[in-house]
Amino acid sequence: MNDIERRVRAANPNPIPVRGAVSPRSEEELSALLASAPHPAPRPASRRPRRRIGTAWVTAIAAVLVFVTVIVAGNVTDRPAPSAAFAPPLLTSVPIDGTTGEILNALSSSASDIRMDDAEDERTVVYESWSAQITMEEDTVLDMYVQPQETRRTWSDDLSGSIVSRAGAVKWGTAAPDSAAAKPGTIILGEDFEPGTYPTFFVTPPPATVEEMRSYLAAPFGLGEQSTSGEWFKAINDLRVDWPLDRDQNSAILQLIATLPDVTVAGAVTDRLGRSGVAVQTETRTEGNFRYVLVFDSATGLLISSEFVYLGGLTDISLPAMTVLDYTAWKDDD
Repeated sequence: MNDIERRVRAANPNPIPVRGAVSPRSEEELSALLASAPHPAPRPASRRPRRRIGTAWVTAIAAVLVFVTVIVAGNVTDRPAPSAAFAPPLLTSVPIDGTTGEILNALSSSASDIRMDDAEDERTVVYESWSAQITMEEDTVLDMYVQPQETRRTWSDDLSGSIVSRAGAVKWGTAAPDSAAAKPGTIILGEDFEPGTYPTFFVTPPPATVEEMRSYLAAPFGLGEQSTSGEWFKAINDLRVDWPLDRDQNSAILQLIATLPDVTVAGAVTDRLGRSGVAVQTETRTEGNFRYVLVFDSATGLLISSEFVYLGGLTDISLPAMTVLDYTAWKDDD
């Protein structure tokens, strides 16, 4: 047991059990998301029209906040504010001893001690994310529930590959008997990519030193000294969606985070898959209206999940404060 794991266990000896986007990856995907609504399975006819809101307006907010005014105009306003029942509950954190720098350094050292397999010219990343499903009849909410989905992204150096997402079991909220909830295991997205067409911001392998990692993450998004810590957190999330990180790459990310302003350690948490971790967070996007959270395994220091939370304060967004908009929990490639 390493030092950081001892601190986590001391802070949280009895972790709270789990109660149970894909995050859009570019401006083009956001535009497509706003332009098209989800396509649910047919529902029985009703005397009054029903509206299926689905996931678009929720995940769009979490995608590219520079477009928040577009998102508000196109997807959020003029709708009743839903209960937070359509979203996962907030993670519960327990403070742990040590400064932010000390904890990040300890996690970085743990990651450096982990042995990883040699990199291959084909890679697979598997993760769980979630979909909020909301069905309305006029202005009445008929059902709201969260149905996680598992996504498997496989791609090669020639930029060929595939993305397949399958429905999981409903975890939060209750689906009505006649709801369009997909049967667990159902393929809800499947796409193959010919060489040169796989969508990724990061074509070359991630570097293994902190300064190289800074330049690598900055290049696709134009990040620099003026960028917020939240923008760096999002870049890290986007990288992890497509690349399995080895020990040195993960360590470089932790060292980079340690140099960012306005970053705090929330404490020990249990992530959506029941794993013990350390949550690192920042509230620097759109002047503090959103919180970005990265969770690192307390034993290995490896990045295992991320969360994006709306904190409130934007009058044009009719969402309750402290609403989880997005989570991604990476899994082992079995």
